[in-house]
Amino acid sequence: MQHSAFIQKQQYDREDAELLKRVQRADQRALSSLYDRYAPVLYPFGLRMTGSHEAAENLVQDVFVQVWEKADSYTSNYGSVYAWMVALCRVKAMEKIRPTNQRRKGQEDEGAPPRGSSEIEQKTTAAETIVSLTGYTEEVRNSLRSLSKLELRLLELSYYEGQSQSDLARMLRIPLGTIKAKMRRGIQKLRQFSAPEAK
Repeated sequence: MQHSAFIQKQQYDREDAELLKRVQRADQRALSSLYDRYAPVLYPFGLRMTGSHEAAENLVQDVFVQVWEKADSYTSNYGSVYAWMVALCRVKAMEKIRPTNQRRKGQEDEGAPPRGSSEIEQKTTAAETIVSLTGYTEEVRNSLRSLSKLELRLLELSYYEGQSQSDLARMLRIPLGTIKAKMRRGIQKLRQFSAPEAK
């Protein structure tokens, strides 16, 4: 099961790389194909990070404008084309939410939900969002089951809310070394499920 999903992922990665090469040659149909494949994945990610439908829609558009304009800047060092687009989406989302998060830090009462959290954001668990990003749901569901609640929470706060490890240590009153170890362990568990089975 794991092996066949890995083979499928490799096929998608090859197709995406070919599409991006065509985008580099100003092929609008190739960009449209990437959009059709990944806009439905990037939108819920953007929605979770921004808490706004309009901001998520703008975010997805910004990502594909950048893919069109900066396709030549992609290298395989970024990982797959898909991983590169997710990273672009995350960076752009962080640019939008960082000023809001900084203002919020001094304004929120302890235990109060953040202002601007959407109903969808509250209903969507970290696990569901991570699964929606990957496209390899069964593998990822299995890997997420292997994470402790703390590991999952730390990755969610770091990835979606942009909290640094130092911020997490202060906020959760956990030693920084423990935060680093837990996050490293959680990432290693997730990576195990994106690698081919050891034979």
